[in-house]
Amino acid sequence: MNNTVTIAVLVAFISVFILISLFAKRSANNTQSTTSEDFVIGGRGMGTLVLVLSMGATYFSTWTLLGAFGSYYREGIWFVGFAVWTIFHGIFIWMFGTRIWLAGKRFGFITPGQMVERYYRSKRLKIAVAVTGITALVPVMLIQVIGGAKALDALSGGAIPYVVGVTVTSIMVGVIVLWAGFKGTAWTDSFMGIFFASILIFTAIYVMNLAGGSQMFAAVAEIQPELLVNSGKPLKMLELWLGLGFGAWVLPHMWQKFYSASSAEVLGKVAMATPFWNSWMMAIIPLLVGLAAVIPGVAPGLDASSSDTILPLIFNEHLPLLGAFVVAGILAAAISTINSQLLSSASIVAEDIVNSFTKEPLSSQRITLITRVVVASLTVLVFLLAMLPSGAGYLVPIASLGFGLGLQLVPSALGMLHFRRITEAGAFAGLLSGTAVMAILAILQLDIVIGPSISGFIVNLVVMMVVSRLSAPVCERSQHEFHDMFDEYMRDNCDTPVPSNTQPSR
Repeated sequence: MNNTVTIAVLVAFISVFILISLFAKRSANNTQSTTSEDFVIGGRGMGTLVLVLSMGATYFSTWTLLGAFGSYYREGIWFVGFAVWTIFHGIFIWMFGTRIWLAGKRFGFITPGQMVERYYRSKRLKIAVAVTGITALVPVMLIQVIGGAKALDALSGGAIPYVVGVTVTSIMVGVIVLWAGFKGTAWTDSFMGIFFASILIFTAIYVMNLAGGSQMFAAVAEIQPELLVNSGKPLKMLELWLGLGFGAWVLPHMWQKFYSASSAEVLGKVAMATPFWNSWMMAIIPLLVGLAAVIPGVAPGLDASSSDTILPLIFNEHLPLLGAFVVAGILAAAISTINSQLLSSASIVAEDIVNSFTKEPLSSQRITLITRVVVASLTVLVFLLAMLPSGAGYLVPIASLGFGLGLQLVPSALGMLHFRRITEAGAFAGLLSGTAVMAILAILQLDIVIGPSISGFIVNLVVMMVVSRLSAPVCERSQHEFHDMFDEYMRDNCDTPVPSNTQPSR
């Protein structure tokens, strides 16, 4: 690969990214955006296109441009079944996201914990939800920085060393969030989503042509026919479906995207578009490229141990110039995953934790300032951890359970959104027991059939139901404020504007 071209493409990519952040900041200034609501959730004014692209880009990590291709190369077509989660996710956006948006609009929530505290009247549950959410997000952010930096190092032939990759990624993410807040994050996510989507589309067309075009699958059938047969593994797939589909919507950065929508109609359109946008990006194109790599000559020197390097092997052999854009695409995938998670984590620390322990409620401007300080601090922390030799090895197992931790937040969320009988004691006990079971199984690395995530979720549900039957229900005022409001709004007129209330109570 021509390293001069690679560096030039990256410089151009970073320049475009800076310009987009600048436009987002100017847009925020033009609307006099100075409150925490503006900084953290974009003033609740996000439209359909930006929200679809931003949600999708959040899921497209370095795994999409590296690991997914290798999974299909090694395991075959059965892995495409994991794309079912995108359908579930679209359904859950409508079932749950619209209610989260409605409550956020009505009571001024900007974090999940605020909604939890208002409904359950419980500071301990608010803090437990906040800590669980951050625990799920921070390691994933770290893995993205590490993975992106290593990919840049490998794809550039050492011209962009690991330390430079970590530094560039950290600075770019920090600038997006500190400079332009949620709006800058959403706009740059949209750009980066379109950018690496274009790369993936071109990659699929180019590689299929190398593999024989319409005859590609026939060629794969002659070489390794077992790759075209569904090999099963339903329990393994179930964990992916539940974690990505049922656990994803309740993670803090996704929850806050629901708050940011300008209307329930926007979320309805997002719910319809999400399965298409996510499935072909994360399943269909990696499937085509991964299976094509089986054919001799497409990815010379490839074997199972190096299968996560399919893209660089293909382009280094056939089209080195495009490798520069692949490098930029990987960087875009990493950044688009981290930035919204960083902003979400910082806002949770400021609002759900710091503000919970102050004598008087902090002003909106003070919350924004603390959020900015936490963003800078978390960026530095992630950078320092990424530079530690043992950082990646220590946190990879935790990062892989991020969506599983999201599952543990589901019961308490369902209590607010749909099921009146879930009590504060039940939600709290279920959350603690579920996360404890997950942690024990992950630490001991026990080889069980259903995995730590589902095991923890089952324990969570059982404990929640038992304790809820034995404890006092949520107060009638909370049930009226939430469940009666949802029922009335959904039944009577979804187009009726939602009045805004005062800031959430503490």
